[in-house]
Amino acid sequence: MSGEDPTAMLKSGAAWEDFCEELKGAGADLLRAESPDGSLDLVEGHRYLTRMLRAAFEQIVEAGDAAVPAFFESLHSTCKSGWDNPDNIHTNAYINAAYEYRVTGTRGDAHYLSFGVYGGSFGKKSGRRTVAYVAIDELDVAPDGTFELVLSAKPHEGNWIRLEPDATTLMVRQTFWDKSRERPAELSIERIDSGAPPDPLDPAFFVSALRRSLRFIRGTNAIFFPLADTWREKPNTFFRSDPERAAQTIGIPNMLYSSGWWEIEPDEAIVLDLKPPRCRYWGLVLSNYWGESLDYTTRTVHTNKERAVYASDGSARIVVAHRDPDLPQINWLDTAGHASGVWTLRWLEADDYPLPDVRVVKHADLINL
Repeated sequence: MSGEDPTAMLKSGAAWEDFCEELKGAGADLLRAESPDGSLDLVEGHRYLTRMLRAAFEQIVEAGDAAVPAFFESLHSTCKSGWDNPDNIHTNAYINAAYEYRVTGTRGDAHYLSFGVYGGSFGKKSGRRTVAYVAIDELDVAPDGTFELVLSAKPHEGNWIRLEPDATTLMVRQTFWDKSRERPAELSIERIDSGAPPDPLDPAFFVSALRRSLRFIRGTNAIFFPLADTWREKPNTFFRSDPERAAQTIGIPNMLYSSGWWEIEPDEAIVLDLKPPRCRYWGLVLSNYWGESLDYTTRTVHTNKERAVYASDGSARIVVAHRDPDLPQINWLDTAGHASGVWTLRWLEADDYPLPDVRVVKHADLINL
């Protein structure tokens, strides 16, 4: 963007014109030579761009001022990126170490609830940095499930997280066995160092928010699309994640990820055999190239520690296929019309991190396994 005065940029239309020009670049990210070009991939890629644009406006233009904190759901059924986990609810707020905040809430029914403070942004080459990470089990929670948590640079009594100078984001993660049946936490955030009402919308903030929105979209693209390209070089394989890279993409410190690229023909199926170790949580989800989990609201595209069906020896057999094999002790994952995509296996607080045995077979032969 040019170096004009923000008010002048809005008056002349330069701010919006610059935004639209950069948005063209975000569209070009979808049409790289490496990107898949099937009809389903193309339409989902363009839908992904509209979703990311909507998310950027909601998160940055509407809730992007750390002086006026507000929680927003950063990932959900129609806003997905980074190969999201359908078992999670992610609630974010922008923060700044110059201010002091109080989060109040109820515990809810989530199996796992945590508070992560991150520095940096997806719009920078260095990505994110984990400033602090605290699970609800480490906090004092009242018998009725209510709690308070202070985030500030200076110490506070009770539940407290120190904010370092580069802190930009608070993410509250809730992990469920079945979100349709379990009650989420109720959360709110407020400044405790100032009770004044927010200032009127500032031209400099708005022009900056437009710029940040495009950095958010294109920075996310630059991180995740090349990862999918790497995995596609060796399909139907799981690769253990790099903890350093996971930290740069708002990963969980005590979770290990194994991801890769799956692909099958119409008459094929992938058989995954896995014997889970003792762990707090494990889950496997199918996603598309663009970083979106497949449609988990109407199809069975993921499973987890509690949802899975196990054999008598504690092992789990997961079948990725276009059609339900309808066999006992089989955990079927629906490809949702996709011939290929990304799969992600998550282990939380596990004694070990095994990779599944992977076989590609004819769908008709599943009955003989």
